[in-house]
Amino acid sequence: MNQIVTIQHREAVTTSLKVAEIFSKRHKAVLKAIENLIDDLPEKDRHNFRPIFVDDSYCRKQPAYKMNRTGFSLLAMGFTGKKPLEFKLKFLQAFNLMETALSQRRNLAWQEERNNGKTVRRIETDTIANFVEYATAQGSQNATKYYMSITSMTHKALSLVKQSGTQSFRNLLDSMQLSCLTVAEYIVHDVLEDGMNAGLHYKDIYLLARESVEKYANTLPRHRRLMAV
Repeated sequence: MNQIVTIQHREAVTTSLKVAEIFSKRHKAVLKAIENLIDDLPEKDRHNFRPIFVDDSYCRKQPAYKMNRTGFSLLAMGFTGKKPLEFKLKFLQAFNLMETALSQRRNLAWQEERNNGKTVRRIETDTIANFVEYATAQGSQNATKYYMSITSMTHKALSLVKQSGTQSFRNLLDSMQLSCLTVAEYIVHDVLEDGMNAGLHYKDIYLLARESVEKYANTLPRHRRLMAV
């Protein structure tokens, strides 16, 4: 029963080949059952079965399907009897194990990103403190507001929105959001530092920081919008 469920692209999956093997069915019969299911499923649910190709013993490409827990559960509904029930339980136990392992991986990745983010955030806030002094020396009357305005500008560029709630904003972000935010904050740090070293006017430095963060945000494949309640 080893490797009947694996992790691929951050998801626990099995294949029609494994189902055919464990349930002692012809692979063609399993393919037919899946195709019948796909025909009956709404479009939005068909992603639970994904067509793939695998090499047979002659290294020829043969059609198969990859499926997640939902896909397997839908398929296995048609398998009845005492022995199939035993195999269903084995598959579901394997899904549980892989999903637990996946959750642990995600937690470790999240914690690592969170720690990295804390370090970069401290660097950024130290730089903003220097920028506040710099702007004040150039005549700004409200330079302390840059702490809030730079943070808000960064969150807006990345489409990260916190509506309400008492939990720490960063604790509500996933690993990808944390990573993007960390990069954006480091960009702010660099632009502020370079601008001050070049002796630019504080307003121009802020505009450069905003433009740089927005330019970075536009390179992302898609923004993840966080609605925290």
